[in-house]
Amino acid sequence: MSSGQFLPQIALAAAGIGAVLLLLLHRAGGHRRAAALLGALLIVLGAAQLFALSTRTGARQRSLDDLHAATPIAQRESFASSTACQACHPGNYASWHDSFHRTMTQLATPAAVVGNFEGQHVVARGRTYLLERRGDEFWVEMADPDVEHERRQAGALESREAPPVVRRRVVMTTGSHHQQTYWVASRDEHRVLNLPLMWLIEDRRWAPREDVFLRPPERGRDLDCWNENCVECHSTSPELRLAETRGLIGERAAELGISCEACHGPGEAHVRANRDPLRRFREHLAGEGDPTIVNPARLSAPAASQVCGQCHGMNVFKNERLQPGSEFLAGGDLHETRMILRRGETNVIGDERGDWPRLAAHLQRQESTYLDGRFWRDGMTRVSGREHNAMTQSACFRGGQLSCLSCHSLHEYEDRDDQLASGMGGDQACLQCHAAIGERISEHTHHAATSSGSRCYNCHMPYTTYGLLKAIRSHLIDSPSVAGSVQTGRPDACNLCHLDQTLAWTSQHMSAWYRQTPPALSEEQSTVSAALLWLLKGDAGQRALAAWHMGWEPAHVAMSSARQAAPNGVDWMVPYLGHALSDPYAAVRYIAYRSLRKMRGFESLKYDFVTGLQDGKPASAWVIRAWLGSGRRGVRNAPQLLFDEKGMFQPDKLTLLGSQRDNTAVDLRE
Repeated sequence: MSSGQFLPQIALAAAGIGAVLLLLLHRAGGHRRAAALLGALLIVLGAAQLFALSTRTGARQRSLDDLHAATPIAQRESFASSTACQACHPGNYASWHDSFHRTMTQLATPAAVVGNFEGQHVVARGRTYLLERRGDEFWVEMADPDVEHERRQAGALESREAPPVVRRRVVMTTGSHHQQTYWVASRDEHRVLNLPLMWLIEDRRWAPREDVFLRPPERGRDLDCWNENCVECHSTSPELRLAETRGLIGERAAELGISCEACHGPGEAHVRANRDPLRRFREHLAGEGDPTIVNPARLSAPAASQVCGQCHGMNVFKNERLQPGSEFLAGGDLHETRMILRRGETNVIGDERGDWPRLAAHLQRQESTYLDGRFWRDGMTRVSGREHNAMTQSACFRGGQLSCLSCHSLHEYEDRDDQLASGMGGDQACLQCHAAIGERISEHTHHAATSSGSRCYNCHMPYTTYGLLKAIRSHLIDSPSVAGSVQTGRPDACNLCHLDQTLAWTSQHMSAWYRQTPPALSEEQSTVSAALLWLLKGDAGQRALAAWHMGWEPAHVAMSSARQAAPNGVDWMVPYLGHALSDPYAAVRYIAYRSLRKMRGFESLKYDFVTGLQDGKPASAWVIRAWLGSGRRGVRNAPQLLFDEKGMFQPDKLTLLGSQRDNTAVDLRE
């Protein structure tokens, strides 16, 4: 404890001693002396309290200064920071301050850190981490992260020889919605390195970083350097340069997190100009926008979308982007500094600049799985946070009117999760342009108007994107297609809702309703539920999406109301989700466990997705036995769900399909 922390106790002791002296003097008749002593005592006590307060305030400020010093992200010129916006724009500031954009990256203060650092011992991949809190500071005892990163850069995924143990202060956090990761300074304090653990916010538990992402189990510990990668999209307007040995390096940014100037551009000139109240009044009356700042709502649809696309997109920097003074700022043209990553030459945005030949040359230098970890085989985006790439390939976007702001708002949103603009949580997002379809919705969808099958986005923006341990809506606005699913492996929207049906069943309906040409299907695709094929035989990404949809409430409602499957609702999925608890990918196990807990009788199931064990034993066999003994296992007239004519489960068929699992290494770069 510092001397300043002792001062309140010293002041109280002095007050007690003074009270005794006052009593003695008063009894001796020394009223004047008593009054003098009381005054002196009050002065001393007040001074002590002020000194203690100033000392603690100074200590906190020094603590924050230390945090800033340990994060090599210096403030950039011409940026004013978000605090300068609050006085004139209190409403917009408040809505931004409440958003997950603001808390994307923060200094590691008690207000920002959500993980449990109270004397935690966490063991992961042979490393032990001691996490502790010291006052307002967070510390970790861990294998030297500099050594770990140096070995990783040298190509060693794992090393039997443990690095020396060091103590490092946590200086930054990233994430505040689903997960939070933590960063410590390197030994030279020129880089910020990750703690190889993640805090899962909803689950309130620690997990190894490599188990929170959908990446090959043999890949090794997940180690990142903030300056070389994360700074690009998890801070505002980072200034990047090309380093000889480590690629891109960022050592300056306008602000940590995604702040006002990420969307509105540098604000220093705007703040300076509007110190004149008369100017502010004139600009307000004119109603034409202030030329000293960018308002994305006043930009064209493509330009407004590029403001989001600088982070919500997969882009490849052009070399000239790394020259001083050459960068994308809100209101600019993203194509001047970056190439929009895509899988093929078709549906190209930016080709008038000759981007495709340059991009093709870049792709030739990458590993063979580079595109597979980002796109489906037809070029549709497969991973989260890349909505701009998907949207720009949509016919709606090519019409010139659709932008991110058509559906989303950064200030007037329904909830913080997706920041959908007010009124855009339903079909209105689509019907604002397609009003005629809304007037005959059942005729268009062949579903009841109030059902989930008549929601525009369930068919045209299904959950075929993966990230954050869940499925996320695709932002390539498209129509369901069995042929597309067969060709690409991407689950189609119909079978993600009708989990109990085959691709042949879907193809028949799509042919009758929309005159789609039925594709050639294998015997399995014609006789076995498409969802089961994805869950049992698919690659890790397909398995994750299938497992997530088995816990999706609209799918449960659709199957129960249609009565095309089991009289026991969705219970038929239990043995298959139980089987997925032994999946080699921790992320798939996590998703299957979460869906399984939505089934009757398994709401309180305890299971560790990191180890794949329940009470130290494999959970899959236990789940299937418990389900078989529940008396709810009969499923009649559903051979596509692997039940015989008597409604009895056929575990041998599950085993057979499971043995044909696609074990291709999947590394989804969300």
